[in-house]
Amino acid sequence: MRHLKTGRKFGRESHQRKALFRSLCTSLVKYEKIETTLPKAKDLRREIEKAITIAKKLHKLQGDNEQHTRALKASKRTLLEGFFHGCGDREILGRDNIKKYLSNLTKENREAAEKFMQDPDKNPKPEFIVGYVPATCTRTVKGDEGKQVKRERKNAQRILRVEGTLTKLINRIAPRFETISGGYTRIYKLGNRHGDNAEMAIIEFTK
Repeated sequence: MRHLKTGRKFGRESHQRKALFRSLCTSLVKYEKIETTLPKAKDLRREIEKAITIAKKLHKLQGDNEQHTRALKASKRTLLEGFFHGCGDREILGRDNIKKYLSNLTKENREAAEKFMQDPDKNPKPEFIVGYVPATCTRTVKGDEGKQVKRERKNAQRILRVEGTLTKLINRIAPRFETISGGYTRIYKLGNRHGDNAEMAIIEFTK
């Protein structure tokens, strides 16, 4: 009998397989559509749909009090972190580093980000940007006595904070599937790859 034999080994040890699927899950959430071999796509579907189900439940968690609710959500986030590599939000410091990051975005996202950074107060913030602190601005911070104090920020490093994999999954992807209980991804067969004749496929989110 084949008890507990679901999934393929892919010629890897267990820790190597885990790293492989963490990498695939991270790429799928980042790009929302990736190309891989058909067996990997089928096993990836099982992993990413578990992650989306957990992310959907996180929005509805309610504890006995506010502290209990925060603890429950923190435990779910910790569970979700096991599905991804580098899932935290990222801070990019300095004009050169920000410029390099923007150069790797699609034209649409790059133009939206540049427009927002030119005047954050008047232009809409793109979904993938969590926050932006320009080199010169007025910020409201907590003073010594806990009061809100306005301070000038002059000729400092620019700070661009962009969403991580986990933030995108919880805030942007999981809410799309709020009304359905499964079938979050679809797989298209592409035929066989030249060289090793492996079956190729595209896997993407249905919404």
